[in-house]
Amino acid sequence: MAADDPVEDPLVAYSGGYLARRDASRLLGLRDYAQLLVALGDADLPLPSPSAHEIEQQAAIFENIWKHVCNAA
Repeated sequence: MAADDPVEDPLVAYSGGYLARRDASRLLGLRDYAQLLVALGDADLPLPSPSAHEIEQQAAIFENIWKHVCNAA
């Protein structure tokens, strides 16, 4: 995150999808993902959402797995 980035709070940046989970935890001094989830909840911030491209990729992977499982049965 650049110094001139408008999202300066690591928790807000993570929630907005601008900062990786590991980086947010490190910057906030949190032990693990569980603490990051609690911090998001305490701040009433949503979990970051995957991009449309990531959702499409995940759907394609699921479809391939589903077809494989159905064909194996």
